[in-house]
Amino acid sequence: MKCIIIGGFLGSGKTTTIRKLVEYLGAQGQRTAIIVNEIGEIGIDGDTISKGGVETREITSGCVCCTLRISMEYTLKSLITSYRPDTIIIEPTGIAFPRQIKSNIQSMHIPEINFAPIVSLVDPGRLSPDAGDLQNFVRNQIEDAEVLGINKVDLIGPEKLLETCLLLRKLNPKARIVHFSARQGGEALDKLFCLIGRDGQSKTIHEARNSVEMSGVSAYSTEFEITSHDISLETVVSVSGQILDGIRNRVTQLNPEFIGHIKLSFAHRENFVKGSVTSAHEKPEIEILKKEGNYRSRVKVLSAVTSVSREELIETVDTTVSGQLNDRQLSYINVEKNGHGYSHAKINLFKQRNF
Repeated sequence: MKCIIIGGFLGSGKTTTIRKLVEYLGAQGQRTAIIVNEIGEIGIDGDTISKGGVETREITSGCVCCTLRISMEYTLKSLITSYRPDTIIIEPTGIAFPRQIKSNIQSMHIPEINFAPIVSLVDPGRLSPDAGDLQNFVRNQIEDAEVLGINKVDLIGPEKLLETCLLLRKLNPKARIVHFSARQGGEALDKLFCLIGRDGQSKTIHEARNSVEMSGVSAYSTEFEITSHDISLETVVSVSGQILDGIRNRVTQLNPEFIGHIKLSFAHRENFVKGSVTSAHEKPEIEILKKEGNYRSRVKVLSAVTSVSREELIETVDTTVSGQLNDRQLSYINVEKNGHGYSHAKINLFKQRNF
């Protein structure tokens, strides 16, 4: 059974790449399981990736390379016993140390597992050409990789691509470098998947580090259940974009050059609207996915940004989401988790209106 670790900083395109990899493996008849690690209390990417024939587990409220190692071991052994996959894909948080994750799993002595090369994805549009400007955890992810994937090349020119390649080669002379667009797919992405199919380094010994403490990233996630009926998909898409835009604008006021990732998912009937913002200078990206089954309408938001206090981030996210829902006169229940892991709800009700 092969274990594939796909790292990369917040917003580098891990989830989109993994969705395409699952399709690629499925076409080969492989049985795939995915472990998604979110830094916040509420998972988003597991909902996005999950589909028929794929087993997905989420580990939240920390990072599997340090604080959640026991949760990772339990999840791995449970998946192997109950699902018996051919491949397990691990999507760690954007601040994780991929080599430390591999070292931790090797120390569990699970005989069924062998490893693909460690992959770290890079968004060249957000990478400074000066290595001295990189935060330590970004540099560590690049240095940890056996394969470096430059994603989103459809959004940059050849000069920026060359600049990125030279920087990555300087930081990690031994890694294979491939460039592609996960969104567009094609032969370049297939090349990455072929490299993933090979065996990685046999043994990894890595100094234990706490990625959460080292990152300087504040994280917060929240969930709202929408109790209004007859909401159109057009309204869902519009509200999703406005929530993301509003959070981005308010975070930018706190840190004009913030680095991070603001993610949103809005489950609505058979549709699943996914959106994200990764910098102060870009507009929200919105994607509509089809999901099996009939889902209750729920909005999940996960934010992780640098140099903004958690208290300010909580205030920003909660007031923006509730404000947009109130403006549209949508009734909702704000589901929150307290410090003991139990949930309670705040309820906002409006007179129903058709959209």
